[in-house]
Amino acid sequence: MYIKNIHIENFRNFQYIDIPLNQFTIIIGENDTGKSNLLDAIRLVLNNNGLQYFSRSLSITDINEESVERFQNYLQENAKEISEKLEDKDFMKSVYKKIPIVKVKITFVDAKTEYQKQLLKDWINLSEDDEICFEVEYAYAPCKLRDFIEECLFLQDKVENFMIPVEKYEYRIYSVNNSKSINKDKVKNFNISIINAERDTFSESDKQYSYKLVSSLIERSITKEDRAQIEDSYNKFFDEIQDIKSFKKIFEKIQENKKFENLKDFIDEIQLIPNFPNLKNIFTNINIGYGEEFLYQKGLGTRNFMYLILLFSYFQNNDKTFDFLCIEEPEAHLCVNNFNLVLDFIKKSVEVKNDFMQLLITSHNPKVINKLKLNNVVVLKNGKAISLKQVDDKLVNYLAKRPNFDILKILFAKRLILVEGPTEEMFINTFLDKEVESLNEIEVIAIGQKGYKTFLDIWLQIHKEDSTSCIGVVRDFDNQPNAKQEHQTYDDENENIFVRTTEGYTLEDDLAATGKNETVIKDYFETQEAASKFLKDSKADNMRRLCEAIAENEIIIELPKHIGEIIECVKNY
Repeated sequence: MYIKNIHIENFRNFQYIDIPLNQFTIIIGENDTGKSNLLDAIRLVLNNNGLQYFSRSLSITDINEESVERFQNYLQENAKEISEKLEDKDFMKSVYKKIPIVKVKITFVDAKTEYQKQLLKDWINLSEDDEICFEVEYAYAPCKLRDFIEECLFLQDKVENFMIPVEKYEYRIYSVNNSKSINKDKVKNFNISIINAERDTFSESDKQYSYKLVSSLIERSITKEDRAQIEDSYNKFFDEIQDIKSFKKIFEKIQENKKFENLKDFIDEIQLIPNFPNLKNIFTNINIGYGEEFLYQKGLGTRNFMYLILLFSYFQNNDKTFDFLCIEEPEAHLCVNNFNLVLDFIKKSVEVKNDFMQLLITSHNPKVINKLKLNNVVVLKNGKAISLKQVDDKLVNYLAKRPNFDILKILFAKRLILVEGPTEEMFINTFLDKEVESLNEIEVIAIGQKGYKTFLDIWLQIHKEDSTSCIGVVRDFDNQPNAKQEHQTYDDENENIFVRTTEGYTLEDDLAATGKNETVIKDYFETQEAASKFLKDSKADNMRRLCEAIAENEIIIELPKHIGEIIECVKNY
């Protein structure tokens, strides 16, 4: 079983959003798009498993600001009518719909075993596609509507920008199919654990969170035989203590005093007997070591590397409760080698099927996406969630072979130009770097292949209706008129896509044929060869030399028409 969808209303930056998930999902987005808020929203519904405290009661800052403002305006415009109709139940229902109520609905699917179906049976429902699912919802809303509205009307009359009285809110978790509240014992079967990006406190001292994690890890895995062995070892430990002379000297002064001689037989019967503590108390005194040092004495990267491994160990073999594991920015604090190890560890752990564990990762690192596959990605953008589950397998495999390719720049750069190879990238960047009148925010990326359509299709999924972003494509004609027309269609049908193709076979041909470039290049490099042939020979090296000469103002080169147009279109969009 796994969570297929999360529906959120009025929580922080989310007004209304549905976020589709897979058994393994990578969430990406720019800063402030709500990646951390998504994790906190899930925590409102699922159990926090005792490892981390999180309050389900919210503050005013947790309620979507725009929804709050809209409600305040509604009250201001309709205060008189509302105050006159407080007894009108139908009217008050319409008022209730205007209140900013926080909701988080989680949809489970794919319960395979009878045990899983038993865990979820009370929440059974039908989706819009008539698919059997299991839905549970958290709601944070006023508990008494009239009291809440009267308080709001009073505050509005006294304060211009009044604060919504959230003290009159309360939360409940209930089954969507019948609105019955769910008790805490039921929710305990569905856990969430979050490895935050700010995970420095995990083991930064000898009394930190690692104690609790290790203690819980041992408790979960210990057997009856282990418990018996611990008790036996604890008793032996006390036997050794009883033989320590210092303990025998406790009553020495009394025994030496002849006035207390009649107490001697009584004192001889006094012994130290082990008061066997709760096992949990023993485990909390156990911490992690690495080599011959405590973990808290190691560097931050090593500590967090261990943290990731421990959490996976904690949940990997569980088959009784559902565990939703979230890792914020697995790349945080890790050196190159440890980062590669963590990625490989996550990749292979995901491949081990576990129907009781679901994994969600948030990241800003393209290597995470390329290594763990683009079709597992969900993009948060402009209050929407876009799943890339249906992305072309060819692109997924291409990125897996190029783990350092920065797919994030393609997905999020506001002004982007795609080119085929490094020579075009070098040439265009040389001219962009010479711009002195404004800051250059155009990203030029060489995709290393001739086909741009797959990249454009992905880009359109995210930016189709985005008036703030645009993309340009610079391509070689290569004597392929059909391919030229296929790419030109993207330009014709989308206002924020610009496609330009060379007139000649390649960039070098158009570059040499533009203005006086042929003569300038031949004279500067003192060659009798045609400029296009010269540039194609030792292609990357000769283009590098040409770009260096342009950058140093040693020669003046006129931009080929197709590149000049792309730069202008993207720059002025």
